[in-house]
Amino acid sequence: MTVDHVVPASTDESVLKEEYLSEETLEQQILAFPIYQHFVDLFQKFTSTNTKTLDVVERLYPNFTGATLSGPHKIAYRSQTLYFIDDYHFQFNEITEPDNDHDNYSITFLQLGDLLSGHKGIVHGGLLATLLDELTCRVGFLNFENRRGVTANLNINYKKPTRVESWVCIKCTVLKKIGRKCWVKGEVYLIDKSKRSLEDCDLLTTCEVLIVEPKWVDQLKH
Repeated sequence: MTVDHVVPASTDESVLKEEYLSEETLEQQILAFPIYQHFVDLFQKFTSTNTKTLDVVERLYPNFTGATLSGPHKIAYRSQTLYFIDDYHFQFNEITEPDNDHDNYSITFLQLGDLLSGHKGIVHGGLLATLLDELTCRVGFLNFENRRGVTANLNINYKKPTRVESWVCIKCTVLKKIGRKCWVKGEVYLIDKSKRSLEDCDLLTTCEVLIVEPKWVDQLKH
């Protein structure tokens, strides 16, 4: 399984040093969060019986969010995405309704800085839409045999403002997959540093995405 490692967009030595120190400090923070440790422990337990998730090699590198929007005061930290995809789903069966018996979701933690604001002190809604689009597609693509597709429709509900300098967790859950279409739900939660469950954290934004595997899918480049 690959790690969503953030590659700095700048090669200036002082900027690179700041980015390295910032990421190192934030990693120390997230390791202390009970909810982060909960999902790390859950992932280790999950992959002990569902090993195919460990073989996931993502086809796309997120240049926009991983480089242009990455760094101090922007997307200052992005965790490895943890995929909880039951081995059953790697048979690429149709999913006609939510499957409560076989997990099919992903978890990603991010720290969003003050340069990502729209209104002062509030993360721009377009940035949240971009992250939701990207992360829902990543788990959706893994439900197609060739692991590629495109967004056909994205509907977003902004429930509460996301404040800058916040730690958030984005959970993406596959709802259905029929033929060349896959529906995925995305949820943005504000991380409460004392909580261990997402259900105890504030739900900030939700979305539902329709992903399609176009007939010209082979033309899509990595």
